[in-house]
Amino acid sequence: MPFLYVILNYIEKIRKIYNIHLFLFGLYFKTLNFEEERHINIAGAGPAGLTAAIVLAKHGYMARVYEMSPDVGHRMNVGFQGLENWSSDKDITVLLKDIGIDINFLCVPYYGGDIYAPGIAPLKIKSGKPIFYLVKRGAGGGSLDEGLKKQAIALGVEILFNRRIAPSPEEAVIMGTGPKTADFIAAGITFDTEMKDQAAVVFDDEIAPKGYAYLLVNNGCGTAATVIYNDCKNEKKYFDNMLEFFKNKRPFDIKNEKRFGGCGNFFIGDTQVYHNKIYIGEAAGFQDYLWGFGMRYAILSGYMAANSIISGLNYDLLWKKELKPILETSLVNRYLFEKFGNTGYRYLAKRFAKGDPGDFLKRNYNQSFLKNLLLPIAKSRYKQGTTL
Repeated sequence: MPFLYVILNYIEKIRKIYNIHLFLFGLYFKTLNFEEERHINIAGAGPAGLTAAIVLAKHGYMARVYEMSPDVGHRMNVGFQGLENWSSDKDITVLLKDIGIDINFLCVPYYGGDIYAPGIAPLKIKSGKPIFYLVKRGAGGGSLDEGLKKQAIALGVEILFNRRIAPSPEEAVIMGTGPKTADFIAAGITFDTEMKDQAAVVFDDEIAPKGYAYLLVNNGCGTAATVIYNDCKNEKKYFDNMLEFFKNKRPFDIKNEKRFGGCGNFFIGDTQVYHNKIYIGEAAGFQDYLWGFGMRYAILSGYMAANSIISGLNYDLLWKKELKPILETSLVNRYLFEKFGNTGYRYLAKRFAKGDPGDFLKRNYNQSFLKNLLLPIAKSRYKQGTTL
């Protein structure tokens, strides 16, 4: 009996040791799975995709970005665009810092400029806070795209250029692949100049049908473009009209000009999560319907996608709370803008010049009883997945 007791006691000790090893192995196995889950693939190295990668990397995730072009900003020539600053009370540069994005790119505040509309003299506008921040786009030094790339790489993000992502149906992926179709197009030039820093915008259907043209100059470089929402097949005609207009109306010294083109896409979907894929930026239709100021939405949606992974929050709930109201309001704004033509353009120009244009824009990007009434009409006018 004592001998049997010793044997049984020995077996019990072995069993306990074996269970401890199983427990430790289970922890190790769970850790391996956890590490695998912390590898996130992102399609597209635009502002939305790179923002998602930066935020994920700062929270310990291993982000890998697939970009089909040879570098960031390949879809954009190196030119100036506006990062809008009117749709919320918080300055966009403060908001960027709040979500973990450093300002390591050209980001110059513009408080006003000149505005043109048919049948009236040009008007001066000036705001108490920046209406927008001038940023450079493309692969050149100082561009938003290059700045975000540098931030991502410094955090250990792997960016695979000239590579398309080929995810499995079970793999979680953030999709920031850009516009699916063209709801508007832009045709313009970048150039060197001796003109002083300035900003000008033109509302005129002979130059930019249902859109606008703009001139931006900063530190010896300039961008002039027409943004067209209608009759896009006659892009060359409106591009030529835009150049002729600025040459006739302003001192227009340009050298080393380079042509560029682009497009934008917008729609409001019921969900932006399909088969483990989270859609961000213009791939999700997140774009300003009125004038195409989409960089803010791209960056914020990239942050929200990353935050949904980090915190476990529902991505659809996040973007519907933060972005959907302003998207719907901008849709109604687009509907009204197209309805009133030159009369509306003159009204807008005078309102911008009369008071603070930033305050006027902020009010008109807020929801209201009238705009809620007009929303179903505007939605029926601009069907999801169709061009304007």
